[in-house]
Amino acid sequence: MKKFTVRIFLIIVFLLHHTCAFSFPDNWEKNIEKEMRTMLKEGNIPGLSLVIINGDKVLFKNYGYADIENKTPVTKSTLFQLGSCSKAFTALAIMQLAEKGTLNLDENVSKYIPWFNVYYKKNKVDITIRQLLNHTGGIPWNTIAKIPQTNAPDALEQTVKTVVGVKLHNLPGKQFEYATIDYDILALIIERVTKQSFESYLTQQILVPLQLNYTSIGIPIDSNMSTGYKIGFFKPRKYVAPVFRGNNAAGYVITNSIDIAKWLKYQMGIDSTSLTLAMRQTHLGDEMVPPVNNISYAAGWYKSLNGDNLIFHSGLNPNFTSFVGFNSRAKFGVAILANSNSAYTEIIGMNLLRILSGEEVEKEITPNDNYDRVYSMASMILLGYILAVFAFIWYIIYDIIKKNRTAERINLSKVRNAIFSIILSVPFLYGLYKSPVAIAGFTWNAMRIWMPLSFSVMIMLMLGALAISYISYFLTLFFPDKDKRKGALPKLLLISALSGIANMVLILLITSGLSSHIEMIFLIFYFGLTLFVYLLGRRFVQIKLIKLTRDLIYDLRIQLIEKIFKTSNQKFEKIDRGRIYTTFNDDIGTIGDSINMFIMLVTNLFTAMAAMLYLATMAFWATALTTTLVITLSTLYYFVSRSTHHFFEEARDSRNVFMRLLNGMIDGFKEISLHLNKKVLFKDDVAKSADEYRQKISTASIRYVNASLVGETVLVLILGTAAFAFPVLFPEIQRSVITKFIIVLLYLIGPVNAILQSVPAIMRLRIAWNRVQQFITDIPANREIDLVNVLPKSNTVHHFKIENVKFRYDNEHQFEVGPINLEVNNGEILFIIGGNGSGKTTLAKLLTGLYEPDEGKIFINGQEMLPSQLGDMFSAVFNPLYIFEKIYDIEIEKKQAEIKRYLHLLDIEDKVQVLNNGTFSTINLSGGQRKRLALLLCYLEDSPIYLFDEWAADQDPEYRKFFYRTLLPEMREKGKIVIAITHDDHYFDVADRILKLNQGKLEEYSVKRTSVIDISLS
Repeated sequence: MKKFTVRIFLIIVFLLHHTCAFSFPDNWEKNIEKEMRTMLKEGNIPGLSLVIINGDKVLFKNYGYADIENKTPVTKSTLFQLGSCSKAFTALAIMQLAEKGTLNLDENVSKYIPWFNVYYKKNKVDITIRQLLNHTGGIPWNTIAKIPQTNAPDALEQTVKTVVGVKLHNLPGKQFEYATIDYDILALIIERVTKQSFESYLTQQILVPLQLNYTSIGIPIDSNMSTGYKIGFFKPRKYVAPVFRGNNAAGYVITNSIDIAKWLKYQMGIDSTSLTLAMRQTHLGDEMVPPVNNISYAAGWYKSLNGDNLIFHSGLNPNFTSFVGFNSRAKFGVAILANSNSAYTEIIGMNLLRILSGEEVEKEITPNDNYDRVYSMASMILLGYILAVFAFIWYIIYDIIKKNRTAERINLSKVRNAIFSIILSVPFLYGLYKSPVAIAGFTWNAMRIWMPLSFSVMIMLMLGALAISYISYFLTLFFPDKDKRKGALPKLLLISALSGIANMVLILLITSGLSSHIEMIFLIFYFGLTLFVYLLGRRFVQIKLIKLTRDLIYDLRIQLIEKIFKTSNQKFEKIDRGRIYTTFNDDIGTIGDSINMFIMLVTNLFTAMAAMLYLATMAFWATALTTTLVITLSTLYYFVSRSTHHFFEEARDSRNVFMRLLNGMIDGFKEISLHLNKKVLFKDDVAKSADEYRQKISTASIRYVNASLVGETVLVLILGTAAFAFPVLFPEIQRSVITKFIIVLLYLIGPVNAILQSVPAIMRLRIAWNRVQQFITDIPANREIDLVNVLPKSNTVHHFKIENVKFRYDNEHQFEVGPINLEVNNGEILFIIGGNGSGKTTLAKLLTGLYEPDEGKIFINGQEMLPSQLGDMFSAVFNPLYIFEKIYDIEIEKKQAEIKRYLHLLDIEDKVQVLNNGTFSTINLSGGQRKRLALLLCYLEDSPIYLFDEWAADQDPEYRKFFYRTLLPEMREKGKIVIAITHDDHYFDVADRILKLNQGKLEEYSVKRTSVIDISLS
């Protein structure tokens, strides 16, 4: 709302122009009309009649439409309901009867209505007529909800009977509490003492003497009645209110600006009448009770005690508003009639009165729209939620049609979950059902009538949201998504949102509990219900998140592992070890932790949204300013955080280097430990890498700290703004409201900080996710893990042939092995010798299929083999070797005797045992013993081809002799092909053939006996 001060001032000057001999610019009236139309638009008032009386001058101004649809303009003859301004007419009738001696103002109501009785703290008490006039009878204000919707002749008596036996809020005569039904009781007293209907008496004894020819009660006197409107979804909407004939005396006098001008003149004493003395009696405030905001209540009028002599009253019906106020001493008055339930009507009237009184009106007014903004926003949020769930349901149905989802069998667990979910809804539905009674002591029907149209829509949308949520829940329960994580996400988001909102509602219940008029039993119920939602929601979300996070980490790791295992050894050797470690540990862990952050972000966002929605109900523009500051802060924080993105990227790269060096330290510790200076230099490299990572991650983190401090500073400044600036910027906001505002903002520091801190977490999540996905893409998987292409395992390979095999290293030296041509039959031992760097290990990897040749073919028993098929024909001991703690692909139970015999044969039975679960009791053995353990595995695998790479190098002389003289011949006798890479020339006589590798070329070294070995040299 713009400043009322300037607008009202302009209107006053304009009005003075019409009542005095001042001259103004030609466009002055046009500007005033423009301002007035703007105020009507902002106030959601379709049409308005304005009357200003200043001495003997009367000004009539009419604005807008009496009927929007038919474009009927408001005129002086347009009729409006007065709402509670009707009470002054009823009060005047009572004073007239008191003046005549027909009734006594200090008599008890029960004297005139014998069946009327009320109670205070279980004791029956009496209320006097005067107390009803002054609203000090103690009758609760919310008894307005009890007024029946009826046009029956006995409607007034029905209305009064609704409060018979009511429990009073206060002892009669002790405290002011506005209760509309007080004046309905007075009307029934008038009927009892006059023996005629209230409407008839008021017309004959009040309206006719005052010559209010266009005024009536309940039913308009002619066809000039304006259409009533009620605000809903930010605009006035046509609304036909129910008939409350029993409340005519309190709110349904109908008049126009012509008659209201006469009424004002009578009240101010400008025009005299036989009722003037009685009118003056209605202006006397009740001095027996404490005033409220320095205002006392008289009889149908409020009386200001600020020394300005103002007497006034406003009227509000479901679709009409009014304001009447005057200063009988200064002889000026204002009356406004409007066909909308807008709060602007009273505000415009009060400001006009104050300016006419010579007061300065400096406040920026934010009129209450009866929470239409809140209900409208809530309705839109609910509608968005319903549409989202509806789309989700269609997605489920589409999946069912496409067979992506199939019905699961109905079991006890599913039935139990379905029943439990329905049971859980019962307290919420009960809480919703009882909310009108708990909040205002109203019925649902009364809430529908008096609240904005958006309220009813919001309630229907709430029920619709609940219903469609259950539909989607049951569909997912009985037609679950195959991807459990994907299926759990909507539920997690929903419950996170509910938990966040419940979290905020808890704070609101606590902060408003002391000043609330809600009964304690309802406060405890809603507090317990909200706490249950919050705790149950948090527990559900956190438990699901633990499972979801662990499942996600597991799946990512398995995905990486499967991709790696689909990679040949040749390509695997080229992968950076540090990258493997960092991806498995850091990146995947970051992703797992970020899932929790994401759901908590949703919870905190909904907590903040609920808080802002609540604050908006107290002070809309102050909340708008606060929200703008928070959004600006978040945007600033995001861009500051984004600027540090590359530091995290660089830190992540440094982490790869550091992990690679750690891997080198572990694998090469014995080598690096031989020379102290080498060890120191390597340590310096590790420290340098760690320092580089430290510096980069510290720089990024410090920048986030700076951003965080800026964020916290702005949050504190927002608190300071609320405490120090709001009273100046928004002076109409009461101190108690500002206090609540600050309490809520203090509570919001936690969620808002959590939202801000999620920004760097999201950045790290993005980096980690991209790194994992890039690593998955970069893994050079070139083999499928399946058994389709694997030959059946056989104990015999009759013929092994290599034909023109070549292999090249892609490096600057372009080292090449081959072409290799050789043939070996079963029952033969082949030694391969050669110097360091001659290509022996490369040849071994080519023979076993670990490397793929660039050229040539490999045959087994005359059948060409793929490299991926060769490995299953070999049992090998490489140098260096690695022993797994568990024995794989060997049926331990069936080979217990062999295991025992081989352990004895290899002389390690007292060092290691094979346990029943297939694991070794220890692998912490000497180098020679580890090689013997590897040889045990070869025996157990019983492959047709054995390959040994420098196996005997770590053995003592006696066992070396045993290997060459005993074990190898035994293998030959069993029909195995044995290929051994060796330097033991003392045992060359054991081999059937000896081949030498020299710079990658295979040469015949010696031939011991005739064999089927063909060597082609190139």
